[in-house]
Amino acid sequence: GSRAQEVLTLDDCLRWGIENNLSLRGQRNEIQKSKYAISENRAKLLPQINGVANFNDNFDPPVSVTDGSAYDKPYNVTQTLQYNAAAGLQLQMPLYNQTVYTALSISKVLDEISRLSYEKAREDLMMQIAKMYYLGQATAEQITLVKANIARLEELRDITVAFYDNGMAMEVDVKRVNINLENLQVQYDNAQAMLTQQLNMLKYVMDYPAEKDITLEPVNAETIAPIELTGLSENLYELQLLQSKSDLAERQKKMISHGYIPSLTLTGNWMYTAYTDKLHHWFHSGPSNHWYRSYGLGLALRVPIFDGLDKRYKIRKAKIDLENIRLAQENTRKNLETQYVNATNDLMNNQRNFKKQKDNYLLAEDVYEVTSDRYREGIASMTEVLQDEMRMSEAQNNYISAHYNYRVTHLSLLKLTGRVESLLK
Repeated sequence: GSRAQEVLTLDDCLRWGIENNLSLRGQRNEIQKSKYAISENRAKLLPQINGVANFNDNFDPPVSVTDGSAYDKPYNVTQTLQYNAAAGLQLQMPLYNQTVYTALSISKVLDEISRLSYEKAREDLMMQIAKMYYLGQATAEQITLVKANIARLEELRDITVAFYDNGMAMEVDVKRVNINLENLQVQYDNAQAMLTQQLNMLKYVMDYPAEKDITLEPVNAETIAPIELTGLSENLYELQLLQSKSDLAERQKKMISHGYIPSLTLTGNWMYTAYTDKLHHWFHSGPSNHWYRSYGLGLALRVPIFDGLDKRYKIRKAKIDLENIRLAQENTRKNLETQYVNATNDLMNNQRNFKKQKDNYLLAEDVYEVTSDRYREGIASMTEVLQDEMRMSEAQNNYISAHYNYRVTHLSLLKLTGRVESLLK
């Protein structure tokens, strides 16, 4: 027996795909990553406290020279001890650092870019799933029509065999019908194989269990959905993304310029230091095993004076980046406007084609019925019946592809007018 097949609507497929598509799940992780990047940059504004420790063995200890007037000498030269060690805490906190503030604002723009990239990927996925769904529906519709044609031809073959048995038809007529039947059967098998491939591809994109069988809702090829032509949407993700990239480049340029601005840092330390002439003195109590405490706060001002023109060239590069983004914005807008105009023309053309092909198909069906009736009555020849059957098949295929083309153009216009969400019921 056949396994239970689940009938999936387009809405089901879209929702499943948005939830489970693997690359979209990766995009969602990127949004989370950019949120962490904002927190990471905020952390740079907080105090940084580090524990430090060092130990020196001065093989040839340095001397320290001090004023010797108290000892009736011009200088007092003292030999320092061979070993010294220090341990403690160091504090650093930016009080004013324009570069750090700009880095924080850059991470917020990057977060917005991650969000927009996700939204764009989600929209692209919806478009991809809808196109695949429409294609699968068109193939399923073709299978239905070919099946009906096979039933018609089988009936015709039975009549022809009866005619032949009664000496009213030639053997070649029976062969002709059988050849046409075989051709239809091959068409049917090919369409079935194609539908299986299309459904497998759809399941992959949705990340739907591969072992589960699915069927699509039958298409209503009688009607075509209308669409409002409201002009190119200003809120397309392509345009929003480029705008955010422009903001990003602007801030990156500012960040380089801010490298010229002085920065002020609060510093602090809490240290213990010890000196000795023999290492083992530190391991028992004695006058040379003494740790001296020191602590204090300070301000560190950093004033950039000359960097070998490094920032100057970086700013020039950043200006070129900005100009390139502006060109990309202009190019993308013109491209989208052209797509919109073309899609509008395609829509009108496909609409006309659909109506013509539908009339043509219904007409071809009528003609075939009349000719096969006349054949039964012995008025029309087998050749006429088979010719009309071929014309009918061709008209059916044209009608199905006209309907599919209209729906794909309709889909493109939904995207360009910013209404892909309307696919979700």
